[in-house]
Formats: sequence, structure tokens, C-alpha cells
Amino acid sequence: MNNQDMRKVRRPSNPNGAEAHSQSRRRTAGQPGRGPRPSSAERLSSQQPRSHSEYRGSHFSEAPNARDTHSGKHRPRTGEGTAAPRRRPAADRNDFRGRASAPQPKRRTAAAKPPVKQHENHIHKRRKMTTKEKIAISLVSVAAAFLIVIMFLNMKLFPAVQYDDFGREYPIHISLMQKFRNWKPFIATDGELESKDYSMEPKSEIDGVVDGMINDGLDLDQIQEGQFAVLFLGTDESRSNTDVMMLAMFDIRGNQIHILQIPRDTFVPGYTAFEAYKINSVYTMGDQTKAPVQRVVDCIENIYKIPIDRYITTSCTDIVEIVDLIGGIPIDMPYKITYEADKIIEAGKQTLNGQQAEWMVRFRHDYSEGDIGRMKAQRIFMAAAMERVCDIGTIELMTYVDKIVDKKLIGSNLTVDEISKLSDFATSIGMDRISMHMLPGEGYNYEPPMPSSDIKVYSVWSMHKRAVINLLNTYFRPYFEEEPELAIPELVTEGNYLSTLYDDDVIDFQQIDDGEGFQGT
Repeated sequence: MNNQDMRKVRRPSNPNGAEAHSQSRRRTAGQPGRGPRPSSAERLSSQQPRSHSEYRGSHFSEAPNARDTHSGKHRPRTGEGTAAPRRRPAADRNDFRGRASAPQPKRRTAAAKPPVKQHENHIHKRRKMTTKEKIAISLVSVAAAFLIVIMFLNMKLFPAVQYDDFGREYPIHISLMQKFRNWKPFIATDGELESKDYSMEPKSEIDGVVDGMINDGLDLDQIQEGQFAVLFLGTDESRSNTDVMMLAMFDIRGNQIHILQIPRDTFVPGYTAFEAYKINSVYTMGDQTKAPVQRVVDCIENIYKIPIDRYITTSCTDIVEIVDLIGGIPIDMPYKITYEADKIIEAGKQTLNGQQAEWMVRFRHDYSEGDIGRMKAQRIFMAAAMERVCDIGTIELMTYVDKIVDKKLIGSNLTVDEISKLSDFATSIGMDRISMHMLPGEGYNYEPPMPSSDIKVYSVWSMHKRAVINLLNTYFRPYFEEEPELAIPELVTEGNYLSTLYDDDVIDFQQIDDGEGFQGT
């Protein structure tokens, strides 16, 4: 390496540029100067060896006898009356093995390049989601919302009352879902039934049941596990007489439904103020200290010893709107009905509207059997209506509840949960497992002892006591012990019956749908 190259290595960076360098060369004779410049050999020979400690704290530009490039002055060594050179941090004095080493000159690093200015739209542009990602996000959002709703609906926030096995009530809290299930949408029309104690004894031995513990699987609030009795009452236009009376026994454990048709003229003395003692007058003229529907329930429970869990009431005029609401009743009429001159139902397959449905269930004048003929016609209507309900399904059926409530077309103490469960049960067991039974008896002309009107003779239905007991023990008391005796009033005693045609009158809905069991007018 020549002298010029050595000067380039030792020359420190000059912050003042070329101007400072030119000034160092323009000094006058009176000013101190550097004198003649020694040769390389002279400079090397004049340098004294330095100790390792002295050399370790210096820089290449701070070598012995080095001259200041900017001022031309000789910089004294360390220890010649000047301050010691600034020592570099220890981290710079260690080599890769951790040993002290001579400091290295700083390398000039290239200045960081300014960031490339990008277009604003490019900075905020995001990757477009794929269809699968959108679907996944939507599903997750829906699932999260669904879980939140379910959690809220099942929070027990509402106070309620529950009864234990001894009839004692105690406060509880229920969820919004339970509150909705316990809601009785039709209760305002006829009110609630009274609570009472029953003398009927549950069966001690039942096939397939251990220790008398019956579980029908529906979890209903019922008087007797395994069965559920619903009384259906259809009133006339004035809502004073119950012209249609049916007792439906849901044998839940046995997967059957038995419907008892009670003639409206059934003779029940002691339960109504009407002098003919017809059961259809109990609703209006029964015990005036009780609600109308409670009068009928008490009458049936006392005579037949069948506990009634719930009731349903409607009027013949309300049937018109109910049938129209569900879109009519498809039916295959086995005969022609002429309700009035301009109110005719032709024979054959058709869909009855609400008005035609009313004509059918009320028509009776041309039947050879009179009111019994009308009851048989009601069987045809009931079977067709049941088939329609099965086609609709429980979910769609529940959508009609609000309209029925607003118009007060039905009265009932059934809860929403019970309506749903009983509908599912009825539509799942099949038409051949739903049967209708006529209350055994015969027609009789009854003469009141002290008639209060011009009518001296009334046509009533006199029950056949033994046939009634056998029917009820067989089909309508499935989980209670049989009742050997019932307080059934008889106008015609056994042995003097004029007819026993209806003592064993039973038919299922499938047979009715196939056209059996009716001979026409």
C-alpha cells in the first residue's frame, strides 16, 4: 500500500467538506504550519510502540503522531496533558468468542429507502371472500343467535305455582318456554275447572306394569297416568243447549282413542231444572252456583265415574269459521242432504265449506233414526275432519291458534303443550285405532209429573244400565278399577227393553271412511 492509499484510510470524514480542506492549505508564514512532510519510513521509525491497553481504546485515525487533517495540528498522545479518548462500549470491544478486541471502524450503511407510495385504493383493498367462506360465516352467525335465543327462552324468570302429591302449593320459577307451553289460549270463554278429589281406585295390576307405576311418556298434567279424558261440547246458536256431546278417552299407553257419543236427550234427573231432564239443558239450567261447563262436567263424572281432565266447547255457528279457516273438509258423502230448499249437499266426493259442514252436523229431520241418525252422520264428519287434521299436521294446526283466540271460536282449558302433544298422538296412531261408541239405551216418551208448558210428552234417551257399565269398564276406564254399580237412572228396566240395537254399537274411523256402518236416511 503506498502513502496516498494510507492517507485515504486514515483520513477521517470531514463534515465541512472541501472548504475546510482548502483553508488548511492557505496558512501564512506567520502562522504555525506542519513543516516539511516526512517520508513514510521516517514516520514509521518515529512511532513508539503502544501498550495493548492504550491501543485498545483508540481508533485508526488516533494513531501516534497523527495530524489533524482539518487543522494541521499535531494531536498529542494519551497522557500528554490531554483527556483520554472516548472508549467505545464493551459490546463493541468483544469478538465473537467474547474476548477483547480492537474496535472496528463504523461502516456507513445505506440510507433506508422511503416507502413506495401506493395508491389509496390498493392500501384498503381486501381479499374477496369465497362463497364457502360466506356460507360458513352465515351458519356460524345463525347458530350463535339460535343458541342465545334458546338460552334466553330457558332462563327461569317467571314466578309460578306448583302442587305436590298432597295438593299443597309452593312457588317456583319457570322459563319463557315453559310459560308459553302452559299458556291456555282459550280459557277466557268458559273458565277453569274446579279441583276435586275422586273416589275411583287406580288398577292394582296392569299387564306390563311393575308396582303400579305407569308411564305413558307424554308428561301431561293428568288425573290418572296412562289416560287423558277430554269432554267436547257443541252448543246451538244461542249457546244455551249442548246439542253435541262427546267424551274422548285418550288411552295413551294403549295407543288408542275411544269416543263416547252421548245423545243430547239423555235422561239425567237431578242435574237440570228442565222438566224433561235432558242432558243438553244442564249447561244452562244446571247448578247455578257453578260455571256452565262445570255443571256438565260434574254431571258426567258423578253418573259415569270417569274423571275429566279437560274440555272443549264451540258452537254450531263457530264450526263454519273453523272449517273455512282450515280450508274445508274433504269428504265422500254417502247420501244427499236437503237441509232446506236451497241448502243441499249432494252425494259423492267433495270438499265441504263451513256452511255445508254446519248443515251436515245439524241435519236430522229426514233420518229414520231421528237424532241417532244425526249422530251417525256426525261420525262421518268426525272421521273426515280427523283425516283433514292429519293432512295438515300439528305445526300448521298451531298457526291457526291466534285467529281462533281472536274470534273466540273455541273455549277450552287445554294448554298449548297439551294441544300439541295430543294432536301428535292422535295423528300418529292411525284411523283404525280411533273408535266411536254410542251410549247404550233406547228412545222413550217421558211425561213430566207436573208439566209447566203445553208439551206433555218429551222424547228422551233412556240408558241401559248394565250395558253402559260394561262399555265404560272396557273402554273408558282403562287404568281404574272396574265399577260394578253406577247411579244410572233407567226409565225402562232390564228385561223390558224394546231394543238393544245400540248396546254394542262401535265403529272405528277407518270403517267409517270406507263407508261402513251407515244405511242412509
